[in-house]
Amino acid sequence: MIRQCRQCRRILSEKDFHQDKKSPDGLRTICKACATKLAKASRDKCQRENHGLLDVYYDILKRCYNPKCKSYARYGGRGITMCDEWRNDRQSFIDWCVSHGHSEGLQIDRIDNDKGYSPDNCRFVTPAENQHNTSQTALSEKTVRLIRGNNVSRRMTQKEMARKLGVSQSRISAVCKNRTWRDTK
Repeated sequence: MIRQCRQCRRILSEKDFHQDKKSPDGLRTICKACATKLAKASRDKCQRENHGLLDVYYDILKRCYNPKCKSYARYGGRGITMCDEWRNDRQSFIDWCVSHGHSEGLQIDRIDNDKGYSPDNCRFVTPAENQHNTSQTALSEKTVRLIRGNNVSRRMTQKEMARKLGVSQSRISAVCKNRTWRDTK
């Protein structure tokens, strides 16, 4: 049997329409293609209205509370959570982000990696800054300055420095050659 889509006006077969138990004939009035376009437009509008922060919000929830998420072990698995205010009201999270410097290209960052996502522990930083503030980063900005300092590099070999700091010699070399920590001077 064929029918006409109310949105695009094309004549299509019934298989091109989603089922709908509430409609008299059991099918939606718009075709699957139009339904997909409308859903995408709705999602895009929602993202624009929320400054793209809904994805950020749900990504945080996923890594903090979903054991099936591949990042869960580094977040929820070690006790990182989202504060109740944000968890119970996503709009308060979005409002906080907008009023605290969120803009395209920046990422949310926890100031103290051992504490959760909350207004007093979050900020917006560049991706490079965010990479430096991970639990897996063995070097701090102060240490990088020390490595790059002229006096230290003359007195201590990279091998000695690596042993002292507990990192690989290749990491020390990459810092010295400015291949990592480019924004630290």
